[in-house]
Amino acid sequence: MTQLTPAFCATNGIIITRLEGKLIYFGLVNPDTILKTRISKAFPGYQCIFEEMESEAFNLRLAQLYSEEPEGGFRSEGKDSRESIIDKVADDAPIVNLLNSIFLEALLKEASDIHVESGCEETYIRFRTDGLLVSVKRITNERAIAVSARLKILANLNVLENRRPQDGHLDVKTDSYSLDVRISVVPTIWGESIVLRLLNRSDTPLSLDSLGFSEGNSAYLKKITVLTSGLVLVTGPTGSGKTTTMAALLKELDIKRAKIISIEDPVEYRIPGITQIQVHEELGLTFDALLRRIFRQDPDVIMIGEIRDIETAELAIRAALTGHLVFATLHTNNAVEAVYRLQNMGIPNYMAAAVLRMVIAQRLVRKICPECGSSGCACCGYTGFRGRAVVAEFIQFDTTLSDMVSGGIAIEQLRRYLQGKDFKTLFDDANERVALGITTESEIRRELGAAQ
Repeated sequence: MTQLTPAFCATNGIIITRLEGKLIYFGLVNPDTILKTRISKAFPGYQCIFEEMESEAFNLRLAQLYSEEPEGGFRSEGKDSRESIIDKVADDAPIVNLLNSIFLEALLKEASDIHVESGCEETYIRFRTDGLLVSVKRITNERAIAVSARLKILANLNVLENRRPQDGHLDVKTDSYSLDVRISVVPTIWGESIVLRLLNRSDTPLSLDSLGFSEGNSAYLKKITVLTSGLVLVTGPTGSGKTTTMAALLKELDIKRAKIISIEDPVEYRIPGITQIQVHEELGLTFDALLRRIFRQDPDVIMIGEIRDIETAELAIRAALTGHLVFATLHTNNAVEAVYRLQNMGIPNYMAAAVLRMVIAQRLVRKICPECGSSGCACCGYTGFRGRAVVAEFIQFDTTLSDMVSGGIAIEQLRRYLQGKDFKTLFDDANERVALGITTESEIRRELGAAQ
C-alpha cells in the first residue's frame, strides 16, 4: 500500500488515522475535493473515508509520525554511548519531534505535569491529568537520554551533568498555547527522573462565577472582594486550586484604583495591572525577603504565594495590621486547622484574631464524564471522569469568633461553635456535589478520606 510521507502530510494537512481491512480513514484539517480525489486514486482497491480533524490533533499525530525512530534506532556502543547520543541530539529531528508530540499530547489531555521516569529496561512517560498520574508512552532508555539532553539544552542546563539535581524553565509555544514549563531533573539508580510542570500562559484567571464553587460558597467569595484590610487564608494540599482561587479574587479587585503586589513561586497566572514578583531563593529573593522590600512600594493589596515559616507569617500579620488587604496560602487539611497553624508558627492568638477575615479550605474532585456518565469512554481516557470541581469550606470571622480565638479557645470548642452557626464542612459540600450527580462517593473518599 502506498504510504504518505511526513512532508506530504505536513504540506497538505492530511494524515492516515486508522486502517480497517479495505477501509482507510484520513484526517483532514481543511477538506479539499481535489486532494480527496488525488488520495483516492493513490490507494486503488481501498475505500477512502475522510474526516475533518482539529489542527491541534493533527499536529500531535504529525509530530508522532516525525518522531519515529530511525532504522535500527539508537545503539549502545560501550562507555561513550551516552556522550555520542548527547552530541547528536541538538540536530536529531526524531527526538525534537518526539518531545513536541509529548507536549502536544499533554496539552490535548489537559495535563498539569509530564513525568519522564527511567526504569531498568525502559523509560516511562506519564501525565498528571485531573490530579492522577496516567501512563501514556514507553521509550527506550537511549531515547530518554536524548530527550533529557534536548530538554536541558532548551532550559539552559548543564547537558553533561547527570549526577546532581538540576532545576530550570523553558518556553513552549504552539499556534494556540504559550507554556512556561518548569523542569526538575533528579538522578536515580536507573538514569534520571524528569518532571515538567506546565503553566499555560494562554489561559487567563477565571471569573469567580466560573470557578465552580457552590452557590453558598460563591456568596462568601463575593464578600471577600469588598474587604479593604485584614488577612484572607486559602488552604489545602498542593494541587487543590488555591492559586487559581486567589488569582480570580485578585482579578475582581479594583485594579485601576489599588496597588496590588503578588509574590509567587512560580507565577502561574499573568494578570494585567498587578505587580507580580517571582521568588528566586538561590538569589536570596525568598518570600520574607521580598515582603520586607515591597512595603516601600506603597501596596494596597498583597498576595503571598505561601506562608512557609514564622518570618513570612509575622510579615503577613504586620501588613494586615497596618491596613493592607493580604491574601496568602497555607498547607492545612481544613479551615479550622489553619487558625491553629498560625499559633503553632508562633503568632500570638490576639494578633491572629485581629487580622483574620476569612479562611477557605478547598479540594478538587473529579467530575463524572458528561459523555459516558462514568462508564468510561475515549473522551475521558476510559476513567469515567473528566475535569474537576471545587469542594470547599469557609470560616467568616465575626466579632464573637475573633474574641474566642483571641482568648485561646480549644479547637474542639471552635468546631462546636461553628456547627451551631450552620457551618458547612468540606464533607458537607462534597456530599451535595454527589447528590447533584457532579461526582461520586468513591471519588470523595479518594480525595477527602473517611468523614470526620
